[in-house]
Amino acid sequence: MIFAPPGTNKLFPLHRNAWAWFTTLAAGIILALTLPGPSSCSSSAAPAPSAQPVVDGFSGPLNELSTYFTEEETTAWKRYRHEKMWGHLIGLGSILLFYVLLILTGLNRSLKEFAERTATWCYQNPSLIRAGRRWPLLAAMTRIPERLFGGKQWLVILLYCVFFLFLLRLFFFPQRFYRSYWHDLQHGLSNITLGLWLLDYVKALCISTLLFTLMVFGIYGLIHRVGWKWWLLLWAGVSVAIFGYVVIAPYESHMYSRFEPLEKGELRDRLEALAARTGLQLEDVLVVDASRRTKKVNAYLSGAGPSERIVLYDTLLESFTPREITMVMAHELAHWKQPEEKRSYLLFSLTVFCVLGLAHVILQAGTRFRRLHYSSLRDVAGLPVLFLTFFVAFQILRPLNLTLKRAREVEADRVSLELFCDPEAFITTHVKLSRLNRANVDPHPLYVAFFGSHPPFLDRVETALRTECSERIRQ
Repeated sequence: MIFAPPGTNKLFPLHRNAWAWFTTLAAGIILALTLPGPSSCSSSAAPAPSAQPVVDGFSGPLNELSTYFTEEETTAWKRYRHEKMWGHLIGLGSILLFYVLLILTGLNRSLKEFAERTATWCYQNPSLIRAGRRWPLLAAMTRIPERLFGGKQWLVILLYCVFFLFLLRLFFFPQRFYRSYWHDLQHGLSNITLGLWLLDYVKALCISTLLFTLMVFGIYGLIHRVGWKWWLLLWAGVSVAIFGYVVIAPYESHMYSRFEPLEKGELRDRLEALAARTGLQLEDVLVVDASRRTKKVNAYLSGAGPSERIVLYDTLLESFTPREITMVMAHELAHWKQPEEKRSYLLFSLTVFCVLGLAHVILQAGTRFRRLHYSSLRDVAGLPVLFLTFFVAFQILRPLNLTLKRAREVEADRVSLELFCDPEAFITTHVKLSRLNRANVDPHPLYVAFFGSHPPFLDRVETALRTECSERIRQ
């Protein structure tokens, strides 16, 4: 879902303020990241044991980065992550630029007028009229949205969605190509071919177009039927639909990748026993052919109810020992056990309620400004203003969201060590994850605040050293 900024009684000045805010914020982050921050290498949060603990393959203090990584590695990984950060910031600016240009140049109104002319032509075209007579079912299907929208307005909205998405995809294609294909390929982290990337892009484009169109139809259908109450009904629908999406999400991934059951053996026995210990009834343990696209490693628990399954990247099986893979899955199962994970649905619902309420107020207020080129809530030309509001609202909430995510990750690390108390495997696992995924293992605090969804590497090591079974690390 594409979400974007506001417009109240002084919408045009507000756009300029939003630009200034985001520009200043981005410049401040970049400046801060270039300054020498407090190095996590000298962290003293974990108490030093009386005898220096030892982990296989590493010699030196376990709370210092130099024990695990060379300076050349950490510098190269930080550069890689900063390039991705720049790409993200440029992406934010591009989204703002796209919406602001679309609105203030009147292109949103031109798209609406073009959609109206095209819809009129379709309704008056003799060939289409004959087709409707020849296939009554086709004509009957068009009468359903006609009743919802009160005439041909349904086709105007459908065509507007198509034209809008065409411009959006055209505008962002170079950036999407660079960020999701070219950048990782140049850094040696990608195996995907250009043909496979294009195929994935087309599949994602078809799915997103369908979902986008259904969402817009739902929004404007509600506006036509219930007026200002549209956002309350949409909020209720989204809050319910998110549970359904969690159940069907694992099946969507089959459109992109192949999944095979994990072969019977030591590893499968370990994972099934661990899942049983947490009370999780798994449908299956699957291996996905991630190596067709990436050299990175991952594992996750997906689905809900009958669709719950453990999914392992095949790259994980190639690079990690059974102990380490069990540690990875203990972390994912810890997320499943977290009450916070279940309460996050309520937080999501509350966030959507506030954002949709704000969007309604801004969309209603924007009708008083001719420069925005839409006349009423029902006018589909106001769609860019609506999405601009969504975008800015969720970007403002992003640091808070990341803070909550990091807190859940810290708790999941702690619980995973209770489920599978092997701190040595925990440390070696995160060393490998950092190396294979080129993590920024010594991030600046501002980088963590605005881009970090997981705690820094040494914070995770400290979690292992603080655990009750840390004495299992050989002294």
